[in-house]
Amino acid sequence: MNNKLILALDQGSSSSRVLAFDGQGKVVARSSRALDTLRPSVGLAEFDAGQLLQGQVSALQEVLQQTAAQEIAAISVATQRSTVVFWDRLSGNPLAPALSWQDGRAQQETAIVNLPQEAIHQMTGLYKTPFYSAPKIMWTLKNVPQVRQAAEEGRLCIGPVGSYIIWHLTSGKVFACDPTLAQRTLLFNISTLNWDHALLEAFGVKREWLPQLKRTVDDYGFYEHQGRHIPIRACVGDQQASLRALRVVSGGACINYGTGAFFMRNTGHQCHFLPGLLTSVGAQDSSGCEYLLEGPVNACSTVFAWLNEIGFSCSVEEIDVLCEKATQPVQFLPALGGLGAPYWDFSLSPVLSGFSPRTQKADVLAGVVEGLAALLADIVFYAERYGIKSTEIKVSGGLSKSRALLRAQADILQMRLLPCVEAESTAAGAAMLAAQGVGADTSQWETLHLLPPVEPTLDPDKAEEKYRKWHQFLDWCKTKK
Repeated sequence: MNNKLILALDQGSSSSRVLAFDGQGKVVARSSRALDTLRPSVGLAEFDAGQLLQGQVSALQEVLQQTAAQEIAAISVATQRSTVVFWDRLSGNPLAPALSWQDGRAQQETAIVNLPQEAIHQMTGLYKTPFYSAPKIMWTLKNVPQVRQAAEEGRLCIGPVGSYIIWHLTSGKVFACDPTLAQRTLLFNISTLNWDHALLEAFGVKREWLPQLKRTVDDYGFYEHQGRHIPIRACVGDQQASLRALRVVSGGACINYGTGAFFMRNTGHQCHFLPGLLTSVGAQDSSGCEYLLEGPVNACSTVFAWLNEIGFSCSVEEIDVLCEKATQPVQFLPALGGLGAPYWDFSLSPVLSGFSPRTQKADVLAGVVEGLAALLADIVFYAERYGIKSTEIKVSGGLSKSRALLRAQADILQMRLLPCVEAESTAAGAAMLAAQGVGADTSQWETLHLLPPVEPTLDPDKAEEKYRKWHQFLDWCKTKK
């Protein structure tokens, strides 16, 4: 295995990426293609499923060209979790836009499902919201004739992005997904680890439309390339992949700053339920299934993409430089897509407050950074009130490169943060799982190293006062919605 490579496909909300890892966990090749999030109107977010697939396959082929002289041991597929794709079982063509996890068009469908939130939380670990797949499936069957016709004619495939990609990589031979992706459909029972009949019936979904269930580390068929049959040995949700790379073991916690931001606490093989947080399924292999307590912030890097659209363009490096110059940070509620845990309030929108004639771009960006840190702190402190206390938190994701964001997070939490060397933790974790599937040892992979910790620098009393004022601002936003 030492001379062989693992290829990790990382399909996110803004790009299709492929990274090649060697036997020591070093990235030796990479390629990416931009992915456009289409927003037809307020509250809607979708992808061109054809562009998504084409970009992922194109990036994969480029990496295979870059590594043509080396043997590929396996492929892993890590993807965004709650986005749902509809395609034709016969032709493989998409039948509708892929509805993003950020899309809220199915709000009305959640209201007509005759299952209470408590029951759904106990069965799925999630909540009945429009951001998971089942309500989107209901909406699409009602509003997209070609999807409804395919269902009637027995040629409809519905699945997470991972299932769609694997189906095409294997030329339609494998239609499957693992529990980390299946759970996000809102049709999967985390106690039985199977599709749930009551949920299927409540949301009007037929079992034959959905993927076969496999373990995270399993046989997902082969990708044929220029006469080579490359095994696909892992399928996993992006956040769970990141946890694996960060070695977040039972009792450990991490924050991943990506398109959204996610606080996750590994609870081992015990399934814990906490009102206001999600109970998520971790990676499943031959040793069993891990469980997580998870608190999402619906928008993180998408907030900066939105700021770019309205004229506040900046890179991660510029964020850090400008935040140092801020003298009067504004207050900002980063509620693109509403608020996630522990509020689950989808009626709120972004709010910027505290402008004055002296407000500069630096003050706006500093306010955005502090708002994101505050929402994540809400989740961490909420878990602490129920006895789930963290002493330090590992951090990863693209925005973990921002020292300004990590300093703000460490200050408000009054807690040490441990940044990961390799910001591509999703791809690294996915590659580790596929390596496990072919019997390789990943204990010494370079992606496991951490950067120097980020310690709190703000006086605890001042940190508490700043957090109190931010909550006064949040309460004010709730009264104005």
